[in-house]
Amino acid sequence: MYMVRSRFPRDAPAAALLGAVYFVAGKLGLKLAMVHASATAVWPCTGIALAAFLILGYRIWPGIWLGAFVLNLTTAGSAATSVAIATGNTLEGVLGAYLVNRYARGRNAFHRAQDTFKFAFFAGMLSTVISASFGVTALWLGGFANLRNYGPIWSTWWLGDAASAVVATPLLILWISDHHVRWSWVRFSEFAALMCGVFLVGRIVFDGLLFATVTHYPLEYLGVPFLIWTAFRFGGRETASAICILSGVAIWGTLHGHGPFVTSSPNDSLLMLQLFMAIFAVMGLVLAAAVAERKRVAERFGIAVESAPNAMVLVDRRGRIALVNSQAVIMFGYGREELNGQPVEMLIPERFRGGHPGHRMAFSSSPRARPMGAGRDLYAVRKDGSEFPVEIGLNPIETEDGLQVMSAIVDITERKRAEEQIRRLALADPLTGLANYRRLLDALDSEIKRYGRSARSFAVLLLDLDGLKMINDAHGHLLGSRALCRVANVLRTHCREIDIAARYGGDEFVVVLPETEFEAAQHVAQRISEGLKDDWEEPPVSVSVGTAMFPQDGQTIEALLTAADRALYREKRSPKRPQSTRSIRHLDNKR
Repeated sequence: MYMVRSRFPRDAPAAALLGAVYFVAGKLGLKLAMVHASATAVWPCTGIALAAFLILGYRIWPGIWLGAFVLNLTTAGSAATSVAIATGNTLEGVLGAYLVNRYARGRNAFHRAQDTFKFAFFAGMLSTVISASFGVTALWLGGFANLRNYGPIWSTWWLGDAASAVVATPLLILWISDHHVRWSWVRFSEFAALMCGVFLVGRIVFDGLLFATVTHYPLEYLGVPFLIWTAFRFGGRETASAICILSGVAIWGTLHGHGPFVTSSPNDSLLMLQLFMAIFAVMGLVLAAAVAERKRVAERFGIAVESAPNAMVLVDRRGRIALVNSQAVIMFGYGREELNGQPVEMLIPERFRGGHPGHRMAFSSSPRARPMGAGRDLYAVRKDGSEFPVEIGLNPIETEDGLQVMSAIVDITERKRAEEQIRRLALADPLTGLANYRRLLDALDSEIKRYGRSARSFAVLLLDLDGLKMINDAHGHLLGSRALCRVANVLRTHCREIDIAARYGGDEFVVVLPETEFEAAQHVAQRISEGLKDDWEEPPVSVSVGTAMFPQDGQTIEALLTAADRALYREKRSPKRPQSTRSIRHLDNKR
């Protein structure tokens, strides 16, 4: 049989120490009583108990109960009254810790603004009702308070506990949880100077250091700039310290009759002081949490951008570069300091600036910006002036500076080269490198459409290599292929850039000559024939050429090629044919 052992004996030293701390803090807190001996401006024991439950767990409750019992027993209270007050204080801490753990992420409640609000509600407003209700009722039943004073005592008790929950608990939790944070001398000096400034402002406002007679102005707001400064420059831990310092000076000054909260009614003075402390504490903690949350988001965003495999460029609403990652620095050749704050147009080639809608949209921060597909050709420019093709994906994002656009930029130079190679291979004859049949048909269709709307003409040359079969039979297909390549080389030599030379079939070639009349086309055919005659390689080759003109000989692809084929047939039957045959026979005899 297993025996279940209680963990309390092991926690007894911690509970005893906690009870002693609770007792001492309570004695000091009672020194701040104004309305009733048990109703103080701030009850530090509430903050200590709540922080202990959140950090150490619920099992240390006996220490809280014992410290509260002894404290009340030694403060002119009966045993029954002390039991009731101690029970209320313990339940207050347990309930507050449970609600914060359940709904506000426990000890991490001060890392997010919404959790800080939840902490203030559950720990500062809700759970403190228990202690105030138990305590004031016990005082009334024990004869230590009049029923007519129940309301004022209850309100000051409740607000005292609430102020302690939002002032002392964050201070303890944040300093204990963040004890590993290292300080530099510069940072420590700034923090020390800031805390001295908070103390000095507190003395000025609540202790009459400079304005002893000026109490009708809202001087208590002089602490707000210091609170904002602390929240933005440091964090929740330092902000809680500033709140504690200013609250302590405010309590001291009010108790001694100084400051804006001093009135003829001590109860009213205490209520205004407690409300000020609670509001000031919640405002500062929420602000610090919001700033810390924004910094964490910015850090995560920066890490994500920096670790991205592509070049990332963040463009603000003014069209200026706000952030770049290492890949962008490498891609464009600039340093970060050279890019940040500069117009994004510096990454666009000058010939595209202001005139290319694709580039304007790609590098803009407009809400209409959308991710761009690879089908649109965009270009960027490096620091050395070299241009390169890119693909840009856009993602509009909302930041604290408004709408910005994150551009993911990919250098697609190699992909473009591969695509061009594939395109060239798909439209080129693999043996000669000239345009293939598909490319020829596309070119003829384009020329027909273009010239069909005008009175101009173009020529189509159909060339046939004479005796290719005899060359293949006599010397093998390797020499026949070399003969075809030699014809292709001659065509490249004698064709213009706007001309299109293509291999039409096995031994046939077609040359499209834009903006060419019949006489000029015949001159090109003659130059091609003469170029082959000047070729001294073996075997000697020659071609027969047929010419067709658009629109005289046809206005469709089929009609033009048919007309050129008929002209070629007539050419082969002309006296030039025997000459080409003699060349082949000469080759046979030489063999």
